[in-house]
Order: sequence, then C-alpha cells, then structure tokens
Amino acid sequence: MRVRLAALALALGLAPPAVHAAPPKQDPDWPCVQRLVPVLTPGMFWGGPIMASDWRADPRVSELVAAVAPRSVPAQQGAARIDAFEAGLPAADKAVLSLEAFMGVVDETNRQRVEIIDSLRALTRRERGMADVIARVTAEMRALPADADDARREEVTQRRRLLIRQFEETEQTMRYACEVPVGLEGRLGEYARSLGGGADQVPAANSTKGRATDGTP
Repeated sequence: MRVRLAALALALGLAPPAVHAAPPKQDPDWPCVQRLVPVLTPGMFWGGPIMASDWRADPRVSELVAAVAPRSVPAQQGAARIDAFEAGLPAADKAVLSLEAFMGVVDETNRQRVEIIDSLRALTRRERGMADVIARVTAEMRALPADADDARREEVTQRRRLLIRQFEETEQTMRYACEVPVGLEGRLGEYARSLGGGADQVPAANSTKGRATDGTP
C-alpha cells in the first residue's frame, strides 16, 4: 500500500512518504500486506491425518460442499449446515466423509481465491497505469504558460483532479478486496473445527497480518 502511495506522490511531484524496509515481494503485482501464498492446503487447517480421496464421489459430501463453499455463505451459517451434516452421518463413515467434505471446501475456496487474486493483480496494474497518467497530466499542467487561456488551465486542472479521485477510489477498493481472502481463510478454520479436524494451533495462515494469503472483487 505504501508503495502505491509513493507512486502517487511521485506522480504529483511530491516527496514520497517514508517507506520502511520490507522483505522483497514475491509478486510485483501483489498489493496486499498479507503474504501471498498461491494455494491453500487442507494441512494448513486440518489437525489430523489427510488421505487423498475424491470428495465428489459421495453425493452427501458434494451437496454439503455446494451449500457451504460459496463466498456469500457466512461462516456461522455454513458451520450450522456442517453440524447438521455431521449429525446425520453413520459413526463408521464420519471420519472419512468429514475429511472429504473439508477437502472439497478447500478446493472450492482455492478456486474462488484465484479469481480474487487475479482481480487484485489487475487492480494493481490499473493503478500503476493511472499513476503514470497523473504524472503526465501534472507535467502538462505545470508546463502551461502564465498567460494560458483560463478555459484550458481549468480543463487540465479538472482532468487531473478526476484522475486523482479515481486513483483514490481504486485504492479504497483494493483495501476492501485484500480482506476477502482473509475472510475465506478464517471461514476455513471454522469449518475445520466444525468437521472435527481443526486443531487449536491451526492455521498460522489465519493471523490478521503476515497471513498466508493469496490473496481476492
């Protein structure tokens, strides 16, 4: 975020804000303070052993995944649906089907996160381009002669103001979008606990900052 504000300051011809040294970014288009991790794995959230299986093979599991995995489903609502699922399972099948259900939710969450991450990267590139345009318009405004036509000066000034406002709106959108992967990860932790596989110590990815996030509007 500071890097983008510095880019805007440079575009406006101002001294950029002080930026403290930080570890090099893995991806120059990643705008969030949360650490980028391309893919979440069940082991980041599940406290027990994990065995490969096809979660789509059992209609009970696939139906649950379809019900709780969509991004629009709040964690509490999804957890309640999971509790009902767990209550209806035979004891002999519960451990296997619970793990399969969680693996399905992780798969679907990863698919959603890819879309969010791609959108965030696109926003970064858009913002970078906007900063370049602002720099050009700022130079154009400053190059106007003292006796320039008032209408011309007003047109350039208004165009610059509009560009700066659009930059700031994009910045606000990005701050909101950076929280979406965080919310999805937190929900996975809740689901893991509801399905009986969440350990108290998982996941390190779910701390507010420095979180393992890939993350996605």
